Amino acid sequence: MPALRPEPKVRAISCPNCGSSVQLRGMGSSLSAACSSCLSILDVSDEKVKLLQRFGKKVERFTPKIPLGTRGKFDGQLYEVTGFQRRGIVADGTEYFWDEYVLYNPFRGFRYLSEYAGHWNDIVPVTALPSPDNVMGHAAVRYADRKYKLFQSSVPSTKFVLGEFPWRVKLNDSVTAKDFVDAPYSLASETDDKETTWSLATYTPGKDIWAAFQLKDSPPVPQGVYSNQPNPYGSTKPVWMLMAFFSALLLITMIITSMMASGATVFESKYYFIPGSGEPSFVTPSFEMSGGEKNVEVRIKTDLSNDWMFLGLALINEQTGTAYDFGKEVSYYTGSDSDGAWSEGDRADSVSIGGVPGGKYYLRIEPDMDKPGAANALGSSVFSAKRVNYQVTVRRDVAVIWPYFVVWPFLLIPPLWALIRRASFEGKRWAESDPSGSSATASSEDEDDD
Repeated sequence: MPALRPEPKVRAISCPNCGSSVQLRGMGSSLSAACSSCLSILDVSDEKVKLLQRFGKKVERFTPKIPLGTRGKFDGQLYEVTGFQRRGIVADGTEYFWDEYVLYNPFRGFRYLSEYAGHWNDIVPVTALPSPDNVMGHAAVRYADRKYKLFQSSVPSTKFVLGEFPWRVKLNDSVTAKDFVDAPYSLASETDDKETTWSLATYTPGKDIWAAFQLKDSPPVPQGVYSNQPNPYGSTKPVWMLMAFFSALLLITMIITSMMASGATVFESKYYFIPGSGEPSFVTPSFEMSGGEKNVEVRIKTDLSNDWMFLGLALINEQTGTAYDFGKEVSYYTGSDSDGAWSEGDRADSVSIGGVPGGKYYLRIEPDMDKPGAANALGSSVFSAKRVNYQVTVRRDVAVIWPYFVVWPFLLIPPLWALIRRASFEGKRWAESDPSGSSATASSEDEDDD
């Protein structure tokens, strides 16, 4: 049976300022502590406790959301909350404050928690030095195969302390800080007149922090978007992959249906029309269309020049008398102007009817155009007579691909919507950034030393 590790000892000292008892949980590791009674800051690095800072006026107190002495598990190890501090900066004339907690395990050392507006981070010290890098021209650092983009430069200062700290803490002490982000992680450097330290933070939901400490109440509700908060809309890659899959499926379906369509010509004949030469309406010989319900394409090809022609058409089932009435106008104009030659329209056009059952059919055709003596739409010369030659072709089961091109843009909607939502969240995140640190300085609130 493995030997049990001894419980960490608690050392009690007396505050040199007010005489109150101060308990030390991080014996041999803590360098300073704050008296919970008078808030004086003590040097506890050796047996002879020294007074580092005391205050001649009442200091505003803050109550930690996680009480000192609370124990919780992180990475399977038990840690105890031994210290609490509130820090702040001034940005664009507004003060911003956040809380930091010191967690101690006698065998694992220290780790930290930070909380701002309901957003929590689990923080561990970094021993290896990140290397300088860039992300699309923006300052960044690389650490453990990840790039962290510079989010903010600031000068935070300490506004309130309680408990123990593994460094010599003093109120109103400030450092130069840089925060680099690659959500859900962030790297932070803090520089004072002696050294630069780095730490790695992992965004952790408040409910997970509360579960680790087995706290009974509820964590504060997060407000706004935090610098390394994970994007709730996740990666758009799966949505784009799904869109690509359905696009390929749509393309394959289009190819197969096009290959399966026979496109057989069931009727074709040439005619001519002279306006005003008598009754224009006539019917074609019968033709057979086999198979079930399939589409029918009627194509009209003319020799029009600077004129138009309208064909009233009816596809009539010889056995049932069912008629499909439709029409098509064909027009073609050419000319030239100061910009050069131009043309409008086409001499040929077609019309399709879907779901036509098989059977014996004929076409009723009724052509129409301007009568002789009428001026055309462009005011061209008057014709004493004119003749238009045209050809009518009927095809059965013609490949139709335009519906696929109509459907495909709708496949873009989900990935584009996902991209917009993700980009909107990232926009809110980086709208809060201040890489130059031009608007973020140390909080101007001062406390008087005695």
